[in-house]
Parts: sequence; C-alpha cells; structure tokens
Amino acid sequence: MATVRKYRGRWVADFRDQHGRRRIEAPKGAFETMAVERRAAHALLQRRLAEVQAHTFTPGRQRLTFAELAKRWIESKVKIGQSTLDDYNTMLECYLLPYFGRRKIESISRMDIEQFRSEMSAEQLPAVITAARDAKRLELQAQNPNARLKPLKPGPRTTNKCLGILVSIFGYAGDHQLLTHNPATRIEKLPSEQGDDESRVIVENVLSPDELRAVLAHSLDPYRIPIALAIFCGLRISEVLGLQWGDIDWQRGTAEIRRQQRRGKFSKPKTSASRRTIELPPMLLSMLKAWRVRVQNAETNPLDLVCPSVRGLPMQASALLQRGLHGALRRAGIRQVRYHDLRHSFASNLLAAGVDVVTVSKALGHANVHITLTTYAHAVPKARHGASDRMAALMGQSGNKMETSRSEILVAGLSPASQVVDLAERVGFEPTNTREDVTGIPVQRLRPLGHLSDS
Repeated sequence: MATVRKYRGRWVADFRDQHGRRRIEAPKGAFETMAVERRAAHALLQRRLAEVQAHTFTPGRQRLTFAELAKRWIESKVKIGQSTLDDYNTMLECYLLPYFGRRKIESISRMDIEQFRSEMSAEQLPAVITAARDAKRLELQAQNPNARLKPLKPGPRTTNKCLGILVSIFGYAGDHQLLTHNPATRIEKLPSEQGDDESRVIVENVLSPDELRAVLAHSLDPYRIPIALAIFCGLRISEVLGLQWGDIDWQRGTAEIRRQQRRGKFSKPKTSASRRTIELPPMLLSMLKAWRVRVQNAETNPLDLVCPSVRGLPMQASALLQRGLHGALRRAGIRQVRYHDLRHSFASNLLAAGVDVVTVSKALGHANVHITLTTYAHAVPKARHGASDRMAALMGQSGNKMETSRSEILVAGLSPASQVVDLAERVGFEPTNTREDVTGIPVQRLRPLGHLSDS
C-alpha cells in the first residue's frame, strides 16, 4: 500500500510502480523542518501515483535530462527547413541547454520557466549562460586564436523564441508519455519591442529612392552587388548570398531563386512561393556583367557564387551588414538601417508608386497577398471614398436650410423655439409646456400623446 513514512531519518514516499516493483523515494531539496519535508513527501507520492496510474512512471536513474530530451526533440524535426533548424540549435546552445541542460525533465516546473524568463529580461544574463559562453569561446580559441564569438544580447524576441521551444519540447515529452503535464503551457510571453523582429517594418527605416541611390553610389566591392540586388529586387539576405551565376538568364533579364545560404550552408527556400523568378533591370544587368568578369573563376570562386567573399568562400551575412551596408550608409550620411530594410524599402516604394500589390507580392516571394498587405499597409495608397466629404456636404446643406428658416422666423417676428416646434416632424410626441432654463432660452418638454399614455 502506498504511504509516506520515515526511512533512514527522512520522510519518503513508499509505493509500487506499474510493474509491481517497490519504490522508495525521498523529496529533493533542503527543508527547514521535518513537517515541511513530510508535506513534500506527500506531494511526491501523489505525483508518483498519478504516473503509475498513467503508466508513465520512470525510475530516477532512467529519467531523461533536459539536454537528452532536447536532442531527441531536434532529431524528430524532419520537416522543417535548415534555417529554422539552425535557429532552434542556436537557442538551445546559447540559452536553454546551459540553463536547463543537466536537470531532470520532471524537476522543471512552471515557476522555473518563469524564473528563466525573468532572468533573461534582466540587465545581466544568468551566470550559467555567461559561463557556458565563455567556455565555448575558450574552446574555439584553442583551435583558432583569432576566433571570436558574438556577445549575447537577448531581447524579448529571443526570450519568446526560447519559451516557444520549451512548449514544444515538453509537449514532445508528453506525447511520448515521459511527462504527465507540460509546465511551459500558457506561460505569458514578453511584449515585443518595435524593430525587435527583423521582418517587422519600421516606417522610419524605409529609405526613399534618393536615399537608395546614395547608398548604392557609396557602396564598395565586394558588397556593392549584394546591396544592389536588395535595392532593385527586394531579395532576402540569404537569397542574395545563395545566388549563383547559373541562376541568371541573360537573354530574358531574369534570375531564378533556387537556394539560400546561411552560415556557409546551402538549402532550399523555405516555401514554394520563395522559389521564384525575379526580374533584373538593365542597370543591374550591366553591373552584374561587369562584376562577373572579376569573380567568375573556377579557382578563386569554386562555388560559382554571384556574391562570394574576398577569398571566394560564401559571404557571411554579418560582414555584408557591418562592413558593406553600414559603411555605405555612413559615407552617404544616412541613418543606420538593417539590411532587411532594403527589402522593405523596395516594397514600400513600389506600392506607394501605384504598382499593384499582386506584382509586389510575387516579387517578394510571399506565400499570399494578405501577407504583403498586412506587412506594408502603411505604403498602400489610401483611396478617397468620399464618406466624410459627403457628410460635410450634407451638413452644409442642412446648415443653409436652418439658417434660412431662422432668418424667415426672425423676419416674421415669431419665436424661434416655438417655430422649430411647428417645423418638427410629428413622431408621436407633442409639446406640453414651456419653461426657461438658466440661459433664458425657452425649452419644450415632451410627453407621449394622450392615446398612447396611460394617464
């Protein structure tokens, strides 16, 4: 029979598992008094009995750690794209595994996850995450003394991504009967800040055609072509860095978007809409032809990339942003914006110029027009339907009639208030008496007609 009893000086839960084997387990942690420990043992017993009844009880030595569960979860993701998989691995490696990795999954509570959210929002990162980052940097520098790691500065978007991953990981554990509940469900996410999401349009960051012309004029090789592709075609940075010379049709003046490149890895675009044909204007074609003479070499550019690094390797997005775009913006005297803002500027300027939204949506590679309309609603010209103008016209006509009526009333020597009552349309109420309020203006009181009233 399951019970709570003393065992070797500790209060323990004594029960049998689903296979009939006897289990004795003490609650974890330090307790101020024996009474507190006894209550913890009762709570532990209730959890274990629920697990036994659901046939999900696992002995302590066989229970998975969070790191082991996260590895199984990642391996189960067979349908997601490479970019999403890389994003998951980054969140796990940088934040979740250092914080939860060694803990048994059943020991992680909702309060622990809320504490993680709170510490991620603080000015300083949790010590375990900082220590893991330092260890990773030392490991890389042991292989390459010049190796550097980007400092971690998580914002609300990063924290919310981590919370979403926790929900999915613990949900995976529940689906495989490794947990009886998901401690991450219904955890409130942090409010997002403007500009925290790269895909969000910051209207102030949208560059005008004159500003885009200045940015292009102040761009330097090898970053001028990737900047031009974003300005003229609205390509994503991964699409620009994955473009190869074989994708360009010089006769038609088009290019096929068939792959993307992130961190030196090539993969297919995420959606079928992203795999598209883009138009290359004559000015861009001339720039590409001149650039091809310099970089299309099997020895110095073995991957046949349109935008290789100076060493012929896949160009890094960070280098394109910091050395390429930000340098051009400084030289042009223009505010600093993100590379993705060139894509936003492409779409916003076209829509403002009257290009139909379907054409812009296809050029951007959006899955549907609704995404384009939602994202770039600020740039879509607003048609004037004339509702307010019509109301103003009606008010003007009514005002003229009222002024005319009042003038006629004054000329006739009648009381304006009484005349207004005479002009009022009969709707079932009649004036009964008149009094003057504090302004001295007669006021008509209305009551129901006699045949409609009980009095």
